[in-house]
Amino acid sequence: MTNHHFCRDICIDRGEPLPGSGVAANRYALLHWPRRHWRVPRTQSAEMPVDLSDAIVKANEAGVHVALVDGDDIALSVDGKVLPVASHELAAEHLLHIASSGTLDGKPDTRITILCCTDSKQDPCCAKYGFSTWKALKEKADPTKFRVLQSTHLGGCRFAATLIVLPARQRYGRLEPQAVPAFLEALSNGTPFFPAYRGNPMLDEARQVAEHAAFTYADGDGVREVALQESPERSRDPEKNAEFIAVMSSRRLRIRLARHSFEVNTRCDTITRGSSQAADRWQVVAVEPID
Repeated sequence: MTNHHFCRDICIDRGEPLPGSGVAANRYALLHWPRRHWRVPRTQSAEMPVDLSDAIVKANEAGVHVALVDGDDIALSVDGKVLPVASHELAAEHLLHIASSGTLDGKPDTRITILCCTDSKQDPCCAKYGFSTWKALKEKADPTKFRVLQSTHLGGCRFAATLIVLPARQRYGRLEPQAVPAFLEALSNGTPFFPAYRGNPMLDEARQVAEHAAFTYADGDGVREVALQESPERSRDPEKNAEFIAVMSSRRLRIRLARHSFEVNTRCDTITRGSSQAADRWQVVAVEPID
């Protein structure tokens, strides 16, 4: 592994930013499946019956991301409710119900759930960086406040360690083990951990970047909410430039963005194949106080 080139490291060297990549599924269903049995695709994981595999496919088609998870013995969880025990047949039945916009008839679980991708079957970055971060999370997180789980592929192997925090649907990337205590503290306080935050899933890419820039600018000021307004100064080239006014309490900021192209390797195997691709990403050009 010492001579392996990791897509995560290469994309960092190329300067690809994290903010703006925070798009998330509308719903997440977490199905307990031992990590040693994970396969790619996950619907063909070891010992998975056909009816359960088909139910996962149906849920995915309905916009529900079904993640296989390991880390506790809860059989199935959706929308903050859990089924501690469920047969494969019952899990398939519930997933089909969820795929039809149904809810899980389970016990409430008010803990914050942290999914950390450790899917070595998917990409070596998730094995190397994801597993070390998951171990730190498992060691540091209070189990009465946090449910910490290893997860199958969550998207963005080049952002490993890749995480999703539920129920907020917050996506994180490049979270190092040494940053875990600060990460957990931020989540406990009800705020994103901005050094690894990929962006607000409720916003489009440009607004994710602008909001992230505003929060970062106000770091330490206790700002909890940012309102974004499009600047009245329209760009001559809106495909490549954008400008927003960010309102935070009594403060206003002018945030200018530009769209740049980056060469990216979405997975490690694309490096040896020489199949990198171009990705256009918004970046902050300037943050200026108005008042």
